[in-house]
Amino acid sequence: MKRTVGFTASLFALMLIAFAIPASAAEIYTATVGLSPAAEINPPVTPPANATGGMLVTITVTRDAGGNVTAATMSFLGTVSIPGAANITGLHIHEGDISSNGSVRFDSGISAGTPLPLTNGTALINANVASVDLMALGKLLAKPAGFYVNVHTNVNTAGAIRGQLVRLTETLSNTVAMTTAQEKDPSAPLPANASGTGTITIKPVRNPTTGQIISGTVTFTVQYDLPAGSVINGLHIHKGVAGDNGSVVINTGLSGANTVTTATGKGTLNFEVQITAANANGLIALRELVTNPPGFYVNLHTSANSSGVIRGQLTSVAAPVAIQQSSAYFLETGATDAQIALLISGSDLTSVLTSSVLVNGQQVAAQLDLSTGAFNVVIPAALRANAGTLFVQARGASGLLSAPVAIVVAPAASVNAAAFATADAAKYGLNQATPEAIVAGFGTKLASQTVVATTQPLPVSLDGTSVYVNGVAARLFFVSPSQINYLVPVGTLLGTAAIVVVAKDGTVSQGQLNVSQSSPGIFTSNSAGNGAPAAVASTDGANFTILMGNPDGTPREISAGNFVSLFGTGFRFASTAMAMKIGSTDVTPLGFAAQGQFDGLDQVNVQVPASMAGAGEVNLTFTIDGKTSNAVRLKIK
Repeated sequence: MKRTVGFTASLFALMLIAFAIPASAAEIYTATVGLSPAAEINPPVTPPANATGGMLVTITVTRDAGGNVTAATMSFLGTVSIPGAANITGLHIHEGDISSNGSVRFDSGISAGTPLPLTNGTALINANVASVDLMALGKLLAKPAGFYVNVHTNVNTAGAIRGQLVRLTETLSNTVAMTTAQEKDPSAPLPANASGTGTITIKPVRNPTTGQIISGTVTFTVQYDLPAGSVINGLHIHKGVAGDNGSVVINTGLSGANTVTTATGKGTLNFEVQITAANANGLIALRELVTNPPGFYVNLHTSANSSGVIRGQLTSVAAPVAIQQSSAYFLETGATDAQIALLISGSDLTSVLTSSVLVNGQQVAAQLDLSTGAFNVVIPAALRANAGTLFVQARGASGLLSAPVAIVVAPAASVNAAAFATADAAKYGLNQATPEAIVAGFGTKLASQTVVATTQPLPVSLDGTSVYVNGVAARLFFVSPSQINYLVPVGTLLGTAAIVVVAKDGTVSQGQLNVSQSSPGIFTSNSAGNGAPAAVASTDGANFTILMGNPDGTPREISAGNFVSLFGTGFRFASTAMAMKIGSTDVTPLGFAAQGQFDGLDQVNVQVPASMAGAGEVNLTFTIDGKTSNAVRLKIK
């Protein structure tokens, strides 16, 4: 399968110098926003239907010792294509939900008095906000989805193209050489010439009010060169300075019972580790890793060298370039070179212009096309000669490597003729999902047996089956020959995502998924998307002990005035308030958010109005961002 890189995403490909982040000094957030005329609300003049654009918003936040924001900067970098317009007369971030127009909160300085000309209908935008309103910024940090980017022109003065923010992402990384010489007191003689390159990519999630890290992910990407036949049984981050051995603080899960055997001794490992508040020790390590990276090292272990075979001391963390999109996430095996197009983004034009591209650690030919903003990348024949997974990374001017994007390679005979179709796992809306939503994929030959995940964080492989969403491994709840339940990865961009499934026997299945801001669904007790909700009720709003559904899908009776917690997926990034109906009664929910304990699960709480006593069986639905959930049944005595 090959997809054309659209201009909507393209020249936010021209973005991000990798600069060091001083400990406890700054937080640097980015948001990638696709811009469309269809997102404009009630425009007085209809924008051109083929107008498009993409924007990278970068926000740098400085706090005092108490966590209060004391200063901030904001910049815009991207491109737009607006046929028929002569000048851009405004670029702003407005406060407003996806269905309304709101006031300008952050101004790029482009105006009717200082316009930006559109040359042949296109323009590269690189602009800074002169003064960031810290009160408005606090609201944006707390709820990015309540703000949108809007581009105005002399023809469409109210707005020509627009896009809602979804979330702000902070990304830090460190690329280090891994050598045998850095090992301390090895348990066995070390092999000559063993080496590797390790990239640790950190995505911390912070409390927006205090800036304290409350969760995050750590991705290990290691290209290794070891003796042929090595059995890798460990890959960790240890706490310890150079020359000392320290304890494991972040673990990929490789072990004596979960090994990787490398026939040639050469290859790439890629593991993402989730760290939540439930993992207290991991959370402490994550916070220290961001503020004091030289106090940690990454170590690769083998059965022959159980204490470590190659090691790399971390130095400083910085913001890397990022691969936002590839034109292909699957290639057939072949004897000739193949070409793909990559969109590489960052916060500074210079770093992207000087970027290079590596595939499984090998630098390949890559040429930036300034007319599209995409890097045209050559995949050498030798790398696509055999079935497997290619890990593609971009290297910025400072030498930092991006987190990898996976491209699956397989012979045509291994490609499944049956398409892989995905629906949300609550209401089963076909081909609809949001980032971080729980979804169900259907097809054939997806796995050799039925396996349910039994660990948290969820694994990215079950029974040898893996699912990639835009080249990022998805976490798996369940696999079977005909169905896979998986989690849409955190950073998935809105729009059409490519899905590639690889089974243990090498069968490759492909599909697509429409990823949007919101796609609300409520889980039900019969797991069919109808009947009673998979919910709990409470008489006092504190002790939720009343189950609301029977296994056959019929509702259990509750009282008017009871409090109800409903569980679903696909609405944590909603920009609008939630409108709920119980029967014909409009009800205001008490609140909604990510449930917090289980991956992808969202929660909404509501109190059944006392006026509904005796209502009997009624439907409950809610609407958010203009989309309505499935109807579930309540029974009110």
